[in-house]
Amino acid sequence: MYIVLSQKIDTDSTYSDKLFETYHFPARYRNQIHTGDIFIYYQGNRLVKEQRYYFGSGIVGKIYTTDEESYFAELTNCKTFENKVPIYLKDGGYIEQKGYESVRNRPNPPWQSSIRPISREAYNFIMSNAGEVESLKEIEDIEQLKTELKKSIKAFYLGADNAAILSVAKTAKEIISALSLEPTNCNSSKIEYADTIVNFDDSKKSLFDYCKNLRMSYSYKPILIMAVIDAKTTNGMIPINDAVRYFRNYYKNRSNLGLKIEKNNCIYQDLSVSDEEIAGNILANPVKALMSSGYFAFDSQNMYFGFSPEVWFELSDTDKAALRSVCVIKLEKYYLYK
Repeated sequence: MYIVLSQKIDTDSTYSDKLFETYHFPARYRNQIHTGDIFIYYQGNRLVKEQRYYFGSGIVGKIYTTDEESYFAELTNCKTFENKVPIYLKDGGYIEQKGYESVRNRPNPPWQSSIRPISREAYNFIMSNAGEVESLKEIEDIEQLKTELKKSIKAFYLGADNAAILSVAKTAKEIISALSLEPTNCNSSKIEYADTIVNFDDSKKSLFDYCKNLRMSYSYKPILIMAVIDAKTTNGMIPINDAVRYFRNYYKNRSNLGLKIEKNNCIYQDLSVSDEEIAGNILANPVKALMSSGYFAFDSQNMYFGFSPEVWFELSDTDKAALRSVCVIKLEKYYLYK
């Protein structure tokens, strides 16, 4: 789903937003925003026409509340536009009137709504006029990161604090990002995040039974499990961007073989679908569903998905191959009876 998030940047706001990080909104909008939605940032000013434009985009991540009245949405994969895109069309009217029938009954958008749906046609038009789209990176002070790294290393080597190695890996990853370095071994920057891991108390057989009995409205869940297994990582976690490439290749291969891709209303029917749309689809569907089982983990801050450590480290290479075969069989049955 595509949505517009109103965000004041030229004027003061009464909300506790963090630009390109979190979006603060009241409970009345809770049903209009979901994890996996693709958003467009909108700056609106009723008094100044020049301050009505679109200026960025991204994907809605985790949504949480502090008091059931104020809600916060974490924003991921954020991008800023080279060009501020005015809300107006050159021939008259508004960009958000494009394809409006797919999201509302009236042509004019509800400008007073802080969160509102937008059609894919309007979204594509905005992105095509945004110029260069630059990804945002959260860059902290290098010296501070170095200090944190030294403390963690000291705690690990001299303090015999084995858990400190997680801090070492996390801080090292932030330094790599801040310096725009390319690690030679991608697995070296992948770590497990204890605060996102679900406790695993069931047996290995229970995991296989779960996968054998997956409820499938679409083909997404077994494909995502296969993406993790095929990546052959040491910790069983992969970046969502890697899952995006895996999904794109999977459905492209089906198309090349002349096989049915998916249901007619599925985004993968259009092989030109953007990476952002695929990422949003993965977050909103298989990630959310698989997480509820307790066998999988999702790091919403760094956008990694995979098996929880308690599960992954119980699986031998033979187990992983067998689990992949279960997923292949599930997909064969799904497409056979579709």
